Amino acid sequence: MTGFIEKLHDPQNADTALCIEGDRLFCVGDLRSDIDRLCPTLSASSRIAIHCQSARLFLIAITAAWRAGATVIFPATDRPAYLDGIADQFDLYLDDTAILAKLAKGNDATLSTTLPAASDCRAVFFTSGSTGDAKPIAKTLALIEAEITIQEPLWQPHIPNGARIVGLVSHQHIYGLIFRIVWPVITSRVFTADPAPYWEMMQGDINNGDVLITSPAHLKNLHPDLAGVPRPSLIFSSGGPLDLAAATETTAMLGISPTEIYGSTETGGIAHRQQTGDNCPWHPLPGVDIGLNDARCLRVRAAHIAGDDWYQTEDIAKINDATGTFTLHGRADRVVKVEGKRISLGAVERHLRQSDMIEDAIALIPDENDRRLGVVAVLSPAGRDMLADIGRFRMGRQLRREIAKFEDDAALPQRWRFVDRLPSDSQGKRPLHLLRALFADMEPVTPEIVIQNRDDDRVNLALRLPKDLLYFRGHFPGMPILPGVVQLHWAVDQAATLFDVPVTIGEVTQLKYRKPIAPGSKLMLELDCNRENRKIKFRYHSDAEGDHSSGILKWREAPS
Repeated sequence: MTGFIEKLHDPQNADTALCIEGDRLFCVGDLRSDIDRLCPTLSASSRIAIHCQSARLFLIAITAAWRAGATVIFPATDRPAYLDGIADQFDLYLDDTAILAKLAKGNDATLSTTLPAASDCRAVFFTSGSTGDAKPIAKTLALIEAEITIQEPLWQPHIPNGARIVGLVSHQHIYGLIFRIVWPVITSRVFTADPAPYWEMMQGDINNGDVLITSPAHLKNLHPDLAGVPRPSLIFSSGGPLDLAAATETTAMLGISPTEIYGSTETGGIAHRQQTGDNCPWHPLPGVDIGLNDARCLRVRAAHIAGDDWYQTEDIAKINDATGTFTLHGRADRVVKVEGKRISLGAVERHLRQSDMIEDAIALIPDENDRRLGVVAVLSPAGRDMLADIGRFRMGRQLRREIAKFEDDAALPQRWRFVDRLPSDSQGKRPLHLLRALFADMEPVTPEIVIQNRDDDRVNLALRLPKDLLYFRGHFPGMPILPGVVQLHWAVDQAATLFDVPVTIGEVTQLKYRKPIAPGSKLMLELDCNRENRKIKFRYHSDAEGDHSSGILKWREAPS
């Protein structure tokens, strides 16, 4: 199998179609031309951090960097505070704008015709270690190509000629890099380059036989219109285990069961499965040996992981010796998966403790059947004063904004408990069952909220209302509905959080309540911010009922 760098530089491949961006189809020769122009502008001794929205520019940048002899750094996010935290890890930062500027400038320098070996193409990813700090994980292109070599024979028989690789996940992480970039290049399959993190952005552009690169977060939030799209040949999911209900719904809607890939940034792919029932086992990839340590945590060995050495995971597992398969039973460390993303509980706690409002805090998953992140916090005197002033719901939103300076949306807690002291047992430890008990005895007061899509000052939020939501209690007996004042409060609070506008609303106009919202509803909240006129339009609606309520919020001008 020809390697990634060689495939992009083989003159015989120059006219081979490789990626689609917008309405344009780019051939290998087009990308090679840009690689040749960018490469001379990059220092051979640099550590180059690359974060792109365009998968095409991303491919050009990483290849040019490796051609120049540089190490490629893959930041997990482009949040400013996060980049500041790893600033000592790179010498140059390239995003879409910087890459386009360098390409426009051009360079006529003579390039060496000698291509780097895959083992010399170095990459560093970042993931959350047990301390919560951004942990660098070193890889080489050779290890990535070795994994593709063992995986391609598994999937190739199922993929028809002309099938495209359509990605919804980011290419900044190991799974997206392998499945959206390196794999299609090596196998000469066309891939989509535009960012499409939501179904609405790509569901009209799926062809029969396409391969979809998704995550559990995508497959848990299928768009109803997907039932009418052409049938994909394969659907991949990685980043965390997919629940059976989502796997079953995906199979029914798209006509094929998702193929889950189990692995991590450190290991790459370890195993795969397609769920057909409860606790479906994982099948190790070809060439992957498995075992357990004394703590019953899975250990793995393969050429693309650690060569002849065993790699020890923190995943508790049971191995079926008769079939060579295994099942997973939680993690032994303090890194959890939320919406398919790896979240360090320690990092969330550290960010909270930096706030003047917090004395101490513990982050956790309060309920294994409800994977929303929760926090038990002890407030400072200033924090207690603020809680008394604005209430628990807004207090949680205020603290979420503090964490959002450093972390992606998946790491923002949705469930909060404020206590005078953290619960502990007779040995002074804080067992999980005591912490979870704080959540079990209280009705939920917030819906499950997921940002469906965002375009500058326009946001669509998906809301799922628990049937035992506190606000349904007593309103009305025998026929509970969501009070209008609560709908208004949520719109105000979400607008304040997402658009960073004042919480104090001076006027509400065109307020209309059309249809009641019942317990267990799934609905959308649309928010459209007009900063010039200091107005927010909001609309609650659902597929089942249409419009529920709408109105215009106008915030007060700050006093001079």
